[in-house]
Amino acid sequence: MNRHPKKNINYLRHETDGDYQVDVRSFAMKDYIYPLFNGTNDEKMRKCLIWVIENITYKSDMTEYEYDEYWAFPYQTLKHRKGDCEDGAILLWNLALANNIPFWRIRLNAGDVKEPDGTKVGHAYISYFRESDNEAVVLDWCYYPSYVRIEDRKTHKEERDYYDIWWSTDTQQSYGNKKYMISMPKEIFNVV
Repeated sequence: MNRHPKKNINYLRHETDGDYQVDVRSFAMKDYIYPLFNGTNDEKMRKCLIWVIENITYKSDMTEYEYDEYWAFPYQTLKHRKGDCEDGAILLWNLALANNIPFWRIRLNAGDVKEPDGTKVGHAYISYFRESDNEAVVLDWCYYPSYVRIEDRKTHKEERDYYDIWWSTDTQQSYGNKKYMISMPKEIFNVV
């Protein structure tokens, strides 16, 4: 039994002329002008993360877009230089792709993160499969941002603040955790 089956995951996107269900993979927009970096994939991935940490200011969707939940395309986040967790994660995903990091090394995740008081809250972040051992590490620009080198990071399995991935996607496939797919807010996400 596959706990993380391939699924089409659609997000309800608000536009000026109405609301649309868009595949979460459509947020990967490689053909845009992004900052470019040199080095190995791990070095470029860390530089992309640092760039987002240092150039994007965290702002809630309600403050920035007047919606409780609004997923900005990467060009919007670049233009505004503001966004919440998924906006920065989507931008980081796109920076990595533009820097020719293989698509299969990067996953955009939606799941839970642990608050300092121990409660959990919904969050979006990146998992990156590092070159040395192909183990996934968490790259988060806003909740628990870190400048630690990729090779020195805990694996995603060892990381205790990020857990319960609801779904993840790369540019080719989206994967859903059966346990969480049934409880995802249907007014925002549609899983087929």
